[in-house]
Amino acid sequence: MIESQSQSNLMSQLPAGHSMKHFACNLIYNDGGEGAYVGFEGRCSAENIIYNIKHGSGRWCSQPACSCRRFYNRGFKGKVDEFPCCESQLFENWEWDPGSEYKTGEPFRISQSGRGKIAILTTRFPNSTESDRKIIGFLKIKSLTENGHKVVALKRESLRLPLDEAKELNFWNFHRNKKNLKPEWKQGRFRYLEDDQVAAILHDLKDIVQNETTQSIITGILRSDFEKYSKTRPKVEGCIREDVGKKVFFKRKYGKGGESKEHKKLKEYISQHPDEIGLTRNKVRAFVEHQYISGDMVDILFKSLHGNKNTVVEIELDNVLPGIHQAIKYRVLRCSELGLSLTDRNVRAVIVAWSFSLEEKALCRKYAIDFFEVKLN
Repeated sequence: MIESQSQSNLMSQLPAGHSMKHFACNLIYNDGGEGAYVGFEGRCSAENIIYNIKHGSGRWCSQPACSCRRFYNRGFKGKVDEFPCCESQLFENWEWDPGSEYKTGEPFRISQSGRGKIAILTTRFPNSTESDRKIIGFLKIKSLTENGHKVVALKRESLRLPLDEAKELNFWNFHRNKKNLKPEWKQGRFRYLEDDQVAAILHDLKDIVQNETTQSIITGILRSDFEKYSKTRPKVEGCIREDVGKKVFFKRKYGKGGESKEHKKLKEYISQHPDEIGLTRNKVRAFVEHQYISGDMVDILFKSLHGNKNTVVEIELDNVLPGIHQAIKYRVLRCSELGLSLTDRNVRAVIVAWSFSLEEKALCRKYAIDFFEVKLN
């Protein structure tokens, strides 16, 4: 009864003509339980307690009544609460409250949201600036209790990101302040978001996460709650612009170390000199890092300006064997993309590398992959 009454009170407080909204939470980073997944499950480490107190990034962290602050003052001796703040309980109980105003003690209330809406979880990792605020997950709201002071989530439809994926998506790609276009949060523990902003976030999260069950959950939310945007990502204006999909595919293709300077240089050279692989420069158009719906990305796609000829090009240096297999895959994907037979001769596959062994050349010939040796000074 408490939850339903609170929800009813909140809805009755909305101005006429206004509907419930989603919102973004401003979380002070908590590394409790951090490991494979982002933290926010238990007390911070001593290192993070020191950081939050010394850098002034913590609100409750810095207050004399905070268990962590008292622990810090005692030189990290004696007892300390296991769950000393709302951040520490976020993924323990899948609940969050925005805290209270220091001067008055009046609790912050999320008065324009409610059941079924999405709370986007954002934070700044230690030693990062506001412009690098990340999205680390979301809560689908089950209820807002205590007249909007506490968020209770539907755990099965909420998300806690793995640590590496939690560092991929920037909040300011999706939001900009009305009066100031800079990435500044300043005051407040939350801010309201529109449907298109949250739908764009969910689409990009679906690209970032690699767990199929998680992808399915996000797809389900888009279909049930964002029907207008369920198939196509809406365009939203943030104060920072970034091609999230390309960034993610790029990282998966080249790994955490990224693309080498030599690989990038050779890729750019071939894209500008198609004659090196038997194409006529003024008769084709190059598309560097063409993305497939599967999440794969070919180094270069050449399209004929007249006719329907396509050439997929994979660039390698001296580790050629993986590239040969990728070229086979990219040719098939391009045929599928065009609705052609998987062996259609209008799609050609090419691999460019510094050198090829006899075995690698034989493999290319076996699967009709054209190969070219190119090494730049």
